[in-house]
Amino acid sequence: MLAAATFNMVLCFISTRGGLHISSAVVILFELVILGAGIYAIRSRVTERVVRITAVTTMLLIGLKFVNPGLDLKILHDLGIMYIFYEMGMLTSAHEGNRTLWIVMGIVLPIGLFELLLPNQFGMIFDVWSYYVDKGVIAQTTVNYSDTNLFISGNRGGAMSRTFFPGLFGSHRVSSIFLEPVSMGNFSVIVFAWCLSTKIGKLRSRILLVALGAFCFVLCDSRFASACWLVMLALRMMPLHRSRFVVFCLPLLVMFALLINGSLHELPGVVPTIMSDNFSGRLLFSGRLLDYWNLQQWLALSPSQVYTADTGYAYVVNNLSLPLAMFFLGIFAALRPQTPEAASMKAMIAVYMAASLCIGANMFTIKTAALCWFLYGAANAVSADGSSAIKTFLGRRQRIIPRSAITIQ
Repeated sequence: MLAAATFNMVLCFISTRGGLHISSAVVILFELVILGAGIYAIRSRVTERVVRITAVTTMLLIGLKFVNPGLDLKILHDLGIMYIFYEMGMLTSAHEGNRTLWIVMGIVLPIGLFELLLPNQFGMIFDVWSYYVDKGVIAQTTVNYSDTNLFISGNRGGAMSRTFFPGLFGSHRVSSIFLEPVSMGNFSVIVFAWCLSTKIGKLRSRILLVALGAFCFVLCDSRFASACWLVMLALRMMPLHRSRFVVFCLPLLVMFALLINGSLHELPGVVPTIMSDNFSGRLLFSGRLLDYWNLQQWLALSPSQVYTADTGYAYVVNNLSLPLAMFFLGIFAALRPQTPEAASMKAMIAVYMAASLCIGANMFTIKTAALCWFLYGAANAVSADGSSAIKTFLGRRQRIIPRSAITIQ
């Protein structure tokens, strides 16, 4: 779990200080090693049904690849991250999941503060710009207007000024171990989802974790994270927040709303592009692209006429096909949670998924996806007698209280 969250930072350090060229192939190799170790750890939990679904899905997508050369088989890697780290969480407990989250937070914040307070020294140790150029994420010809070693979105100045405390933090958007601000914002959303779903430890420690999560989205100036927090909180206060039907419908309803918005702003004969690189501009681009498609794109039988990297719904549908994407969404929604904490965590993940896929496919990156699905599995883990891990932990605490200490009213 920790390797998944930090290995990109380690590779960036090796690239910067060791002078080694870290290509995308090296990054893929490290991810495969981590996933391989995860598969080995959960080998006893892999059922025959999972093997069948994996085999059929793989063969189907390989077959579609011959028809649709633009289909990206990386989608199998994305699905693998979800399953592997969910099952790894199921091997632990909610208490262990909480401890893991605190450990990750204990790594993220010090490095994030180091990046904020000493950006030049941080750049001498972690040359993020060159690392992403070597990976092929940033083109060699891209102009570095910020004139820093940060990621291309690591600064928000001019007309795209910071939303949170611009006078205090300037234009700098902190990325910490994730190397890019978007992932830092996603980490903040995952932290809040966990805090809304579980009650582990003393109240002050839970309040502190929420405050640190909020500090993370302030550091990276994530407007998406702040909006996602509000939607999660609103859903958590509703009586149907644990409904599996709501979990299934939420991403589909958001995608349908994007499609309607795209049709209302349709420009006949004009290929969809990002006209305004902000949240509303990304939403409009996503909707216009879905509206621009023919049936072949929805069924993954033909490549999208426009790149799908900046719109997650298009990325998923054009690489899985709408029926197969709904099938996997149905598996996620229909799986009956074994604890109330897992039911709530599932609903929060549905909000995160529905919102994140509007503006990109970053929720699939292993840096944050591993933690998200690991925590969901940990929340769903039960003890041998079928009780939730939280109740088991609290029961042990109660048994050690001497009977003489009980106050009789």
